[in-house]
Amino acid sequence: MSWNRVTVSGMYALTVLLSVWMQPISALSIQLIPQYPAVGQSVTLSVTGINGTIKVFSWYKGPNIYADNQILSYIPRATPPQTNGNQYFSRARGLPNGSLLISDLVITDRGIYTVSVQTEKGPNQESVNLTVYIPVTKPVIRANSSLVKENDTATLTCETENAERIAWGRSNGRLPSAITLSNDNRTLTFSSIKRLDSGDYYCEAENVINKIKSDIYTLTVNYGPENLIITGPNGIESLFNLTVGTSLSLRCSAVSFPPPTYHWKHNEIDLRKYDSILTLDLSLKENGSYTCTASNSKTNITVATSVVVIVYDRTLTPETTGLSGDKIGIIIGIVVAIIVVALIAALIYLFVIQKARQKNSNKKNQTTDVSVTPSSGNGHADQYGTENEIQYSSVNFTARPGRQPPSQAEHEIQYSSVNISGRPARKPPAQPNDDSIVYSELRLS
Repeated sequence: MSWNRVTVSGMYALTVLLSVWMQPISALSIQLIPQYPAVGQSVTLSVTGINGTIKVFSWYKGPNIYADNQILSYIPRATPPQTNGNQYFSRARGLPNGSLLISDLVITDRGIYTVSVQTEKGPNQESVNLTVYIPVTKPVIRANSSLVKENDTATLTCETENAERIAWGRSNGRLPSAITLSNDNRTLTFSSIKRLDSGDYYCEAENVINKIKSDIYTLTVNYGPENLIITGPNGIESLFNLTVGTSLSLRCSAVSFPPPTYHWKHNEIDLRKYDSILTLDLSLKENGSYTCTASNSKTNITVATSVVVIVYDRTLTPETTGLSGDKIGIIIGIVVAIIVVALIAALIYLFVIQKARQKNSNKKNQTTDVSVTPSSGNGHADQYGTENEIQYSSVNFTARPGRQPPSQAEHEIQYSSVNISGRPARKPPAQPNDDSIVYSELRLS
């Protein structure tokens, strides 16, 4: 630094001159070709920006240019030009432009490499960090269970190595919304899987050097059977009325995956039929209930449903009914006996009713003229007896000789005359009211 004092019009001016020395900036640079070298590949540590003609250059493993770190030294005009150092390895080779070629990279090749270049203008050096990448291995999808049933919890895991990113996809559409992914995206979870979640899934693993997709994993959700029905020629029916000789096909169907196994029974008797369709050539023996059972071996669910088939024939014979003549005779005899007993009971009932009506009619048509004299306890009539007293009467009937029996005309109404001697006539007593109790003694002689 220097300074001068200058006087200008009686004023002083100070002039300061500054000079700064700066170390020359290295123009060397090293580029990796390729930029992301992987295991098994070759990489060139390419040196650029050399100022002047190369007299000699050396490569070192590490940040320092110590002799023990030297890989090789290269003099372009020498024969041979390359001299190997303490860190030399056979896959390393110097190039005339100052670069270093490493072939068949292994993971231990990674680290810092330093080059020192000497030209007629002086020495220069530069370092670079070599990262050896490992390719992503092909992903494999694995499930937590080989048997997935509806409403189970299911997980898919993407197994791979050296991946920096993992993504999931579905071949036949978007991923279901009801899934959760782990923090590293390696695990996909269905908390309650549904049948619509079935499909083809894949995962894709990636790092800076490669990207690779897994094989398709087909996720199968097992469910059912449910909604089991039996259909006939006219659709769903619970009762079939058909005549002998016709043919009937019953189809059993259910919603299920995998498709269920069907089993038919007739009146709880195993028919040993395992198809979904049961064909019947109807006779009276086919009457009854038909049950279809559907079973899913994956879900261990079994359901059943039934229909009734009624077969009739207008001309019943022992051959069509399956009954012998003796059995038919017994059945007819029982029916006739029941009818006869019912008729007899009805006739007896009518006879009893008729007799009762005649008896009531006779009682109404018979009237007896009887004079009744009430008497007191001492043999004299008590004309002062009250209506509420208990009265006793003695009535004597005396047959009159020579009297002819009444004629048929007289039979309807008969009169009897009663004479009581030795007693003066009395006024008839007051008739008792409805609450009086009257006792009468009748003597017939």
